[in-house]
Amino acid sequence: MLLSLPLYRGIFTEMMKILLINPANAGILRAVGVQFPPVGPLYLGSYLEREGYQVEIWDFCTPGESPNYSKYDLVGISTDTTRHNKAMEIACRAKQAGCIVVMGGPHPCYIDEEILASKWVDFIVHGEGEVTLLELIRALEEGGKDWEGVKGLSFQRDGKVVRTPPRPVIEDLDSLPLPARHLIDMDLYRRTKFGDRPITPVVTSRGCPVNCNFCSSSSFFGRRWRARSPDSVVEELEELHNKYGFGAVAFVDDNFTLSPERVVAISEGIIRRGLDMWWWNFSRAENIVKNEEMLEVMKRAGAKTIYIGVESASPQTLAELGKRMDLHTVIKAVEVLKRHGFQIFASYILGSPRDKAKDIHETIRFAKRLDTNVAQFSILTPYPGTALYEGLKERIWHRHWPFYDSQHLVYKHEHISFIRMEWLLLKANLLYYTRSKEAMKDVWQLAKRHKWGWGTLLQFIRDYFWGK
Repeated sequence: MLLSLPLYRGIFTEMMKILLINPANAGILRAVGVQFPPVGPLYLGSYLEREGYQVEIWDFCTPGESPNYSKYDLVGISTDTTRHNKAMEIACRAKQAGCIVVMGGPHPCYIDEEILASKWVDFIVHGEGEVTLLELIRALEEGGKDWEGVKGLSFQRDGKVVRTPPRPVIEDLDSLPLPARHLIDMDLYRRTKFGDRPITPVVTSRGCPVNCNFCSSSSFFGRRWRARSPDSVVEELEELHNKYGFGAVAFVDDNFTLSPERVVAISEGIIRRGLDMWWWNFSRAENIVKNEEMLEVMKRAGAKTIYIGVESASPQTLAELGKRMDLHTVIKAVEVLKRHGFQIFASYILGSPRDKAKDIHETIRFAKRLDTNVAQFSILTPYPGTALYEGLKERIWHRHWPFYDSQHLVYKHEHISFIRMEWLLLKANLLYYTRSKEAMKDVWQLAKRHKWGWGTLLQFIRDYFWGK
């Protein structure tokens, strides 16, 4: 049961013991065995450690029993939409053990009223969590200080949700210590490969100035793009290569190439230090077309794959999704990337509110025409915190969060039934990956590399139909 707020005050005689938790993957990520270290909790851990706190991190994506929650004063849980149910189960166990429970991530802050009503979660952190979590912990320890003065929080008082003023974003990302990877066993994350090299994620910027209505990044991290310095990024790459033995990284920023000059500086730093690192990153199509010189330096520095969001072959659908993009630019970007020898991942979203079956078929044909190495098809999903969610709120069928995995239709579509939509998704994948012998060979090699077998297939079917 949630402790009343006055009972928190004055009960700590020494620095709090803190456990940060990453719930297990759900859906496709679990089925195909993608397993990355939890960068968010690792940043929180390093920030708290720098301030003298004893921190442990528990990743439910790795083998092991559940932690003994009674050892800790505070349990922090980072989660997203598909893992919400798992996160709430963890919160329940931690609360039963007498812990203060804090939750954050790109989901809880948008449904805080529902989560706090459960009585299993005491506080929800909104947006970037490093400073907010530290200030909350200090407020709890000091006893006499009211946490209503901590910006970026929500909690319950007398049965009502209290939301403190928003916290300003962290301006200088270089002021943050590198993720505390020493708090986890990095050897457990070597199965996920890029070619024959273990790959791990790196975040080099936060914030997104783009206005896609299906993405919560801009509302969670802010509209203004903030980037780490090239020296800071290369320092982290050197640590990953020399200390942890990773030969590849995934730059998981939404807008890695927004500043071509910074990308060139990072690339030159990799070359100068002699780091043998392969890497992939996201990029907008126009940044590729306008900056071929950047691509040349990236290639020399080890860049292998670039991921672009195409989303649809319909200009009207792109406009509806808030994607300011010209399809001719996409075609040109793919041509440029192929000419420079990059592998290309392209994403497509099926089921925009205005889409009809013919629009989806045209998108499939367009994907086949682009002929990228990988095409990722998904069904438009209205995630909490997005403009899309607000616009479709009255048409959403259910809020069974494990099904919000971009593989299921969760709102009432005007033109296409949910059964037909999911068949169109399956059809898109079948048509794309059987388009040529080379494409089928790529899929087979990918399956062998990750040791996908019948067990993986059965797990995928289970997750697809039951949303476990």
